[in-house]
Amino acid sequence: MELTTPRLIISSYKGKSGKTIATLAIANALIRAGFTVSMFKVGPDYIDPSLHGLITGSPSRNLDYVLMGSGVLERLYRYSMGSDIALIEGVAGLYDSIDGFSELGSTAQLAKLIKAPVLLVINGERINRTARAIIRGLRQFDPEVKIMGVVLTNVPPRQVDKLTRIVEEEGLPVVGAIPRSEDIEESFSYRHLGLRHAKEVARQQLISIVDSASTGINTDIIVKMAREYSEPIKLNGQLEVEVPIVRGRPRIGIIAGKAFTFYYPETLEEALTLGEVKLLDPEVDGDVGDVDILLIGGGFPEVYASGLEGNRAFRASVRRFVDKGGYLYAECGGLMYLASSIIFNNSEYEMAGIIDAVAVMLNRPVGHGYVVARVIKDTLIAPRGTVLMGHEFHYSRLILKGSYDLALKYERGFGVNGMDGFTINNTYAHFMHLHPHTHDVLRSIILNHVKGA
Repeated sequence: MELTTPRLIISSYKGKSGKTIATLAIANALIRAGFTVSMFKVGPDYIDPSLHGLITGSPSRNLDYVLMGSGVLERLYRYSMGSDIALIEGVAGLYDSIDGFSELGSTAQLAKLIKAPVLLVINGERINRTARAIIRGLRQFDPEVKIMGVVLTNVPPRQVDKLTRIVEEEGLPVVGAIPRSEDIEESFSYRHLGLRHAKEVARQQLISIVDSASTGINTDIIVKMAREYSEPIKLNGQLEVEVPIVRGRPRIGIIAGKAFTFYYPETLEEALTLGEVKLLDPEVDGDVGDVDILLIGGGFPEVYASGLEGNRAFRASVRRFVDKGGYLYAECGGLMYLASSIIFNNSEYEMAGIIDAVAVMLNRPVGHGYVVARVIKDTLIAPRGTVLMGHEFHYSRLILKGSYDLALKYERGFGVNGMDGFTINNTYAHFMHLHPHTHDVLRSIILNHVKGA
């Protein structure tokens, strides 16, 4: 088994330089030129992959070395199979890592592991000759990282020729220039957790913006670069897809809508494999219906708190489901929804009231980054003694009113003052996000708890 798909990593010298619009523009240009494109994102992320999917029409996958180890190679092989080129959007700056000292979790580490060339994104605002120093420094910092080209973003049209010459003097081609644009700035503006999820953007407007941004992309150079500088990688073993024996078809309700969008595609695919799936919108639907399991992922319940509060019938149906012993798993934003209320922008909104606590939104992250936690009491998703690895990114602090015997103790991370994991009847909720590759929550619940499985 050998990974031979031509591949290209899009990275930059820092975050917020235009990696996402550059990645989308390149993907769009390649597709319009007749190429089949598979897309990936370095590290844990829900938002950028959702935008990738708007352009390709297919799920974008995460390549997270911290959580997946060398399994990222198998994932790249599996999900790039049949495509002409794989595009991988980097995370933060090229060499930025978990601890800031080693290369662990960096885009550079992944570039070396998957033997892929790197396309460097340079924000063209208020810069000229310094671009040479950036390029030279990044190339010399680790010569094993193959920086092979540049794409300019946010560049004034009058500066394109000058910056192109500056880059070329460092021996790199400029494969595209995305001009400064108020539409791009508005559509790709940041809020507290990053860009807006694909479910929250106007699809046609975004596609129109990406179409415009992709007109200056040189697909010939990009394809040549990916083909010439992506090295084949031999993988051990064969791909095996284990399909568990599940008697009956568990009914799985996934609470989604605009408020809860943080689901990895593998979670949704697993749900479709293991049971009958019902997508629920907590702002619109009247109740959860007849389901065996409820999943509530992360997202932005604070942004949509008014609509969530207004749908009293749905909140009441979630409480009844929990009271009757239904199986419910919630992460981060889902945990906030189970609380008594959310305080956001000096307003308080009533939530499901299953956990006697108030989720208060702050201006700075409370928990941010990879986490490691030990399970200290048996839970719905894992027995005592299990070590869970995931990530957290929340601006909310949970103020407990009731007394709870929490199930997780963090070795790395914050959660709820170093603890996490609420267990109420057959409900389990925590701030941590888990990837199915690392810990398959849904399969664990169905095989170990749901009657008849």
